Amino acid sequence: MPHSTTSLKTVRDIMTKEPVCVEPAMGIRQLARVLEENEISGAPVIGANGKLIGVVSKTDLVRRWLEGSEEHDELAGLLASEEDDEERDEFDEDDDEPVRTADIAVEDFMSDDPITATPEETVGVVAKRMAESRVHRVIVVDGEFCPIGIVTSLDVLKAFPR
Repeated sequence: MPHSTTSLKTVRDIMTKEPVCVEPAMGIRQLARVLEENEISGAPVIGANGKLIGVVSKTDLVRRWLEGSEEHDELAGLLASEEDDEERDEFDEDDDEPVRTADIAVEDFMSDDPITATPEETVGVVAKRMAESRVHRVIVVDGEFCPIGIVTSLDVLKAFPR
């Protein structure tokens, strides 16, 4: 059976290099700004050592909201807000200590088992992995497990000939 040119293309050929990464302690408002400013719907989460520890997406944020968690109102306001407002501190009337209104961090709702690929893998193999895992992005990692790229389902679709 002949191979298609797509199955011979590698992840390196279609990946977006130097992906925008976020840290686990980043607050949800800052995450929303990063996603919006970079026109992306998700990002790799890296630890202090630069290694991949998870992935976060707008879908993860919505899923957290739908679970009816304690911060439901905070998340609803964030998802509905079109303002680019800064995180605000409010004061508790009893003790004059600031209370963060956005204590929810990326680590609270990220997926901690990201689907990864290496630059040498073929697009066909990675497309199959994405479909089987039901994900829209894979993080491309180097030998040290540091993110060096990202491949989205749209990148995979663009790789297929018309």
